[in-house]
Amino acid sequence: MGRQDNPNEGDSIMTDYKHALRPRLIAGKWSIQGTAPLLGRVRKQYPTKDIAELESQKMITQVGNHLAGSQIRETLLTKAQEKDASLALQIMQTDPKLQGFGSLLEIVNFAKSRSNGIQNNVTLLEAGNTYINDLTARGRDESYLTQVRNKLIRLQNFFDEEMLVQDFTKDMIRAWIRGDNRDCSPFSGKEVTKTTKTAELTFLKGFFNFCRGQDWIDFSPCEGVKSYGKEKAEIKALSLEETQLILDIAKAHSDEAYAYFALSLFAGLRPEELRPSDGDAQVMWEDFTFRTKGASTLEVGYRVGKVTSRRVVELPGNLVSILSSIRKDSGAVIESSYATWRGIKDYIRAKAGYKVYGQHFKHIDPDLAKVSNRADRPKYVRDVLRHSAITYRLEIEQNKDAVANWAGNSPAVIDQHYRALVKGTRDLDPNRYALAYFELR
Repeated sequence: MGRQDNPNEGDSIMTDYKHALRPRLIAGKWSIQGTAPLLGRVRKQYPTKDIAELESQKMITQVGNHLAGSQIRETLLTKAQEKDASLALQIMQTDPKLQGFGSLLEIVNFAKSRSNGIQNNVTLLEAGNTYINDLTARGRDESYLTQVRNKLIRLQNFFDEEMLVQDFTKDMIRAWIRGDNRDCSPFSGKEVTKTTKTAELTFLKGFFNFCRGQDWIDFSPCEGVKSYGKEKAEIKALSLEETQLILDIAKAHSDEAYAYFALSLFAGLRPEELRPSDGDAQVMWEDFTFRTKGASTLEVGYRVGKVTSRRVVELPGNLVSILSSIRKDSGAVIESSYATWRGIKDYIRAKAGYKVYGQHFKHIDPDLAKVSNRADRPKYVRDVLRHSAITYRLEIEQNKDAVANWAGNSPAVIDQHYRALVKGTRDLDPNRYALAYFELR
C-alpha cells in the first residue's frame, strides 16, 4: 500500500525543529541539543542563558528560511523587513539630504528625536550664544554674564565649538568636574577646591537645563552627577601688625594701591567691586560723599560687583583720612587694566611675605618673583582683607544686622562666620583691639 501524504506534516516539522533547537539547562550548562532540517544534529553549550537563546533564535530563523525556499541568512529579519531595509539604504545613498548619516540607525534616531520635538544638530557655539542672549534678556548683570561667557569659551576651547550639545555624556561631565591628571578638564593637574568644582557643576547644570528647555537634547548629561559640596574654611582676620605691613607696602608703591588696600581693609569692599574684569562696572570716585560733619559714605551701586542690591558704606575715620590726600574728583578708583592690577596686587602680597605665584609681577621685582612661591611662605587667604574689616566692625558694633547691611551680606552669614573671632592681647581686650584696627593708616 503506497504512502499517504499527511496534510499536517509541514506543521509537525515546524513544531519539531523549533522544540529541538530550544535551549535547555543540562548538567549546569545552557545547551542546545537536537536535530533539525539543514543543520542536522546540534550539540552546543553556552556560558549564559541569554547567549543560548540568541543562538537558538538564529538557528530557528535559518531553518525557517530554508524550509520557505529562500537562501540561508544570518539575520532575524523577515523577508519583508529585509526588503524595506534594502530600499531604505538605496534612498540613503542617493538622497543628498541624507549623505551625512552613516547608518540606518542614525536616521532612525534622528527621526525619533524629531518626533519628540528635539533639534539635535545644535553646536556648542550656537547653544552658548543663545544662552547668553537669554540671560541678557532676563536682566542678568554684566558681571554674571562675563563669568558665564568665560566658562562657555573654556568649554568650547576644550571640546571644539562645533561639537553638538547632544553629544555630551554624563562621563564627560564627571571627568570635567573631577579634574584628574588624564581627564579632559580645566582642573587637571591643579589644586582646586570643592567649592570651585561645585560652582562649575552648577554652571553646567544651568547651561544644559537651558539646552533641554530649548529641545536641543533629550536629557541633561549633568543628571546624576554629584556635587562636591563646599569647603568649610575658617574665616581669618589679619592682626594689627599684618595689616600695617600691607598698608606700608601699598602706600610705598602707589596711591592706587594704597586706595585699594585701604578700602578693602576698612570698608570691606570686594575685589570685584574695586577692580572687576575689563569693561565691568566698578567703584568710581564719584560714588563717594565726603562730609565735614557726619559720616562720609560710599555708594556701591546695583551693577557693581557680584550682588544686585545697592548699599551705602559708612567710611571709618582712618579711611577718610587716608583717602583725603589721594582722592580724585572723578574716574575709577583703580585705573589700571585688570591684567596690570593683578600683577600689582600679587606683588604687594608677595612683598608682605605670602606665598604667591610670581609670573604676574616678575616685571616689577624679578628677584622676589623667583622666591615668592616657596613652600615655607604662608598661603594668602582669599578675601582676607574684607574678612578683617567685617570681623573688627562686628566686634565694635555687636549688631549683626547693622554689619550685614554695611558689608552687603546676610545677618545669618555675619553671625555664623564672624562673631567672636577677635581675641585681643594681654594689653588690649577684643573691643579695644578692634578699635585700634580702625586707627591704622
